[in-house]
Amino acid sequence: MLAIDPRARLVFDLRDTWQGRTLYAATGKTAAVLLSVLAHSYDDALLPLLQVVFPGFTSITAPFFCTAGKVAKSGHIVANMVTRTGRIKKDFPVYRDITEMQNDFRRLADGLKLNDADRTELFGAVKRWVVADRRLDPAMDPQDPDAKRLVN
Repeated sequence: MLAIDPRARLVFDLRDTWQGRTLYAATGKTAAVLLSVLAHSYDDALLPLLQVVFPGFTSITAPFFCTAGKVAKSGHIVANMVTRTGRIKKDFPVYRDITEMQNDFRRLADGLKLNDADRTELFGAVKRWVVADRRLDPAMDPQDPDAKRLVN
């Protein structure tokens, strides 16, 4: 019988989590947002996860999102971004709206054939990543004198 090194087993188990699978599969904007989502929800585990999924990984390089997302007054999903030159662009537009963000992550989950429990965790982490909604309260009656009040 072949004995498996417990550390190697841990590496395989970590790669097989939804976090490892999505990190490996995501590209472009989705990958950048996913990295920020995982940093927001799993800060302590992110570095070991990146080292397991991408052997030889040393550090994140710019550009990257350095804050959680927010819904702007316009409805865009925005986050602060560190540019290649090291500048911080405040409220950089990431998605046109919540629906575009949901569809982006739904395509990722569908492509990986994530099970229901993994989808729930993924979308819970994405939901927690959006920490503020600066739009007018969509449930408020526009005829109400307080209709200009912000939700957050």
